Amino acid sequence: MGVPPTASQVEASLKPLAADGAIEMMTALAAEDLVSPDEILMNREIAHHTVTRIVRWLGPGATWWTNRQGASWDPVTACTFDGVVAGSDGDYFAVLLQLGED
Repeated sequence: MGVPPTASQVEASLKPLAADGAIEMMTALAAEDLVSPDEILMNREIAHHTVTRIVRWLGPGATWWTNRQGASWDPVTACTFDGVVAGSDGDYFAVLLQLGED
C-alpha cells in the first residue's frame, strides 16, 4: 500500500456534485462492489431509500463532492480502488467511502 494522501491531496481529488448525483453515486457505492460490480453488497432499493433520506436530512443547502470523474474514480486513498461521496450542510457531514483491492 502506498503513502496516505495529505488533506490537500484529498481535497484536490474531490469535485462538486449535485444532490441528485450524490443520491445516484451513493446508491451505487452502497449496493455494488467497486472491484467486482456484479457482486451485490446491499439491495439497491434499500440503498437508494437510505441515501435519499440522508441527502434530504442535510437539506437543499448542503454541498456535495465526489472523486468520480466521468466513468472512473480518482484515487483518494492508497488503496487500489476507492469511491467517495461526501456532503455537508455546514454543521453535519455525511461520507460514504468504499475501498477495494484487486
